[in-house]
Amino acid sequence: MDDAIHGNVFRKSGGGKIVRVLMCGSVASSGGVSTHTRKLIENLSVEDSEILLYNYYTNEDNAKTTNIEKIYRRTFGLFFEILSNKKKYEIIHDQTSGGIFSFISSITASIASKIAGRKLIVTFHYSNTEEFVKKYRLFFNFVLKNVDTMILVSNKQKEIISKTFPQYSNKLVVIPNGYDSAFFFPRNTDECRAMLGVPMNKKVIFNISNLIDIKGHKYLIEAIGNIAKTRSDIYCIIAGKGYLLETLEQQIKNSKLEDYIKLVGWIPDNEIPIYINTSDFFVLPSLGEGNPIVMFEAIGCGKPFIGTKVGGVPEIIASEDYGLLCEHASSEALEKTIMSALNKNWDTFKIKEYAESFTWKNIAKTTKSIYGKTS
Repeated sequence: MDDAIHGNVFRKSGGGKIVRVLMCGSVASSGGVSTHTRKLIENLSVEDSEILLYNYYTNEDNAKTTNIEKIYRRTFGLFFEILSNKKKYEIIHDQTSGGIFSFISSITASIASKIAGRKLIVTFHYSNTEEFVKKYRLFFNFVLKNVDTMILVSNKQKEIISKTFPQYSNKLVVIPNGYDSAFFFPRNTDECRAMLGVPMNKKVIFNISNLIDIKGHKYLIEAIGNIAKTRSDIYCIIAGKGYLLETLEQQIKNSKLEDYIKLVGWIPDNEIPIYINTSDFFVLPSLGEGNPIVMFEAIGCGKPFIGTKVGGVPEIIASEDYGLLCEHASSEALEKTIMSALNKNWDTFKIKEYAESFTWKNIAKTTKSIYGKTS
């Protein structure tokens, strides 16, 4: 049967038992949690699930949700949504992150789910899990006490939370992020470079992330600067927007790296797989991560992932067949790792084959199994 979409209800009947879920999360134009929520809904909708979306962002096109509106929608708005529509679902699934103004939705859902008599699942996305749990221990304990299941995106998160709250370790489940295999797959590199005007005779490195401190761009620029002293065939493309744009532009200018590094700004989602496929490999020099979606998108395109040993990254890049990792906040370590990647022969097919287990379709199936155990 064809999909039917009515307002914010996504449903598909495939002949099995329909699971009805109130999905609460931020679905916006960008951001990891937003991508996770949107893609999970799309793929759950073909898994005998009926998803009612409650969006923490406004649904109006091109409308910016103010901080006051965001807090309202995560508190009073969410509370009323849960109670007024309780006949339309059996399970509440809240997608939350840090800091406290995002996590407050899980506190609201914990209270409202008990009043409504509905099961509650919380997916906690946050790179600085240890810091957050220590700072907001009482709030986190309250949510863990009241949820039926808490989904985490990495075993590192589970280890931290289990150590702090051993009495709730049986409620913790790890389901990593994923990628959309319909968009992220190996494409002809020369054709992609021609489309975007990327040099054909260069070793191309690609990075896309918000231009903020935790993403570690300054170390990438320093590493490229050192590499450029010994080889002239390096070309690094950095995509994204953020408050560090002018700072990074100045760093590139001061280091005379304009011929080696290009900041392309924000790029639309449909161009991301093309940019990834122009590259020889992807680099993410983050100081902290949970389980970055772009990592899965890169290996989905058959491209090796060069990153740092933070968060759940080492759990996915567990073999040097799929990428290389180094310590964070070190341009010297990053330089050596990039040089190793430049000199290594990578097997695109092997990387792509490994990535298949992380498609959103498979992530949705795993999530659906959690719904079945919870309901």
